[in-house]
Amino acid sequence: MKKTIKFVWVFFLLIAIFFTFAVLSSWLPDTGIKKHIDKAAISMQKAGDYPNAIIDDTPCRQDNYTDALILNLIYGIDRSTPIRSAMSNNMQGSSVTDLSETGTLLLITQKDLSLYTFSYARYWHGTTFLGRFLLTFLSYSNLQWLLFATSVLLFVIFICLYYPRAGLWKTIALMLSWVLVNGFVTQFSLQFFPVWAITLIASILIIRFNDKSQDLGILMFIIGAVTCYFDLLTTPLLSLGWPLVVWLSLQDPRDVTLKQTLWQLIRWSLLWGLGFALSFVTKWILGTLIIGTNVIKDALKEATTVVASQDLTHWDAIAANLNMLSWNMVLIALIIVALFTIWRFRYRGGMQAVLFLCIALIPFVWYFIVFSHSYLHFWFTYRLLAVSIAAILMAMLSFTKERKLIS
Repeated sequence: MKKTIKFVWVFFLLIAIFFTFAVLSSWLPDTGIKKHIDKAAISMQKAGDYPNAIIDDTPCRQDNYTDALILNLIYGIDRSTPIRSAMSNNMQGSSVTDLSETGTLLLITQKDLSLYTFSYARYWHGTTFLGRFLLTFLSYSNLQWLLFATSVLLFVIFICLYYPRAGLWKTIALMLSWVLVNGFVTQFSLQFFPVWAITLIASILIIRFNDKSQDLGILMFIIGAVTCYFDLLTTPLLSLGWPLVVWLSLQDPRDVTLKQTLWQLIRWSLLWGLGFALSFVTKWILGTLIIGTNVIKDALKEATTVVASQDLTHWDAIAANLNMLSWNMVLIALIIVALFTIWRFRYRGGMQAVLFLCIALIPFVWYFIVFSHSYLHFWFTYRLLAVSIAAILMAMLSFTKERKLIS
């Protein structure tokens, strides 16, 4: 009973923080924000909705479309009604069907009178509110560099904490999982950055407090809720799967029992999902109450399009995402880790390996359930496969013995 009360208090505290942050952001003066968006709109329109990042290939495509949408939302906030703006999430659209999202943003900054306003209230849009704070004093290009620097810093902190406890090869395995899904594309994007940042922060906290508490349920609950606040259904389960891989990789194989540890992983996954789902539903309820339109009905209608399609199958979504991987590079990584496993082989990692393979299934569960959305946006949802890659490499390394700096 005490644990349940604790979760209830934590949830209401999170919702209070989410709501307060959104309202304070909506209340900020517009002058500097709109000036920076005006300049960003010109460069983004020239680059287009989906420019390539360094490598000219679909898996390395940037998402200026959604970044422009986020800037559209930031621009559309009415600071004279901060509470309503925080919940209504108004943006502008164009009746021109072939106009790009970056093109629409440019028209917004030019005060085009042909645009119409509509609400996008089914998400919390935490990135919009964070972006509004940062664009008060940063240009969009400087904001991108800040995202990049923050991403690098989080990776450095993670590696510095993880490597002494897990060893070189497990650290390499996790970094490979990021590289093989072209994680560098996410470092400059308002759309992609939040989930990786949340994932790294969650992993850092798991490393930091793993020795002090075996029950990380409250952390996973919070991570699920925070992911819902910031993410627009890009790769939300990254913030679940990657931290689970990190936690399991830090466990002594001698202490791992299949039944008990599997239940622990399932329990934490359910708590993550509970935090994620409750945060979504709460936003729909608050939006309906505050702005007076049926956000719940709109959200449920949209949810049916995300998880269903008359023309697609679940396997179409899975295949589309798998085809985004560079399989030559994946196979090279698997062969290198396999050779190391053979060299340092030991038998007693079997139970741990099975559990890693269970975690590897997480992305496929997502693709199977949310198959319409996963097929439509396969060129970025495939990055969820970082969880599978990391878990499979860790399953192989479970059969090795490596010296650690901290035991």
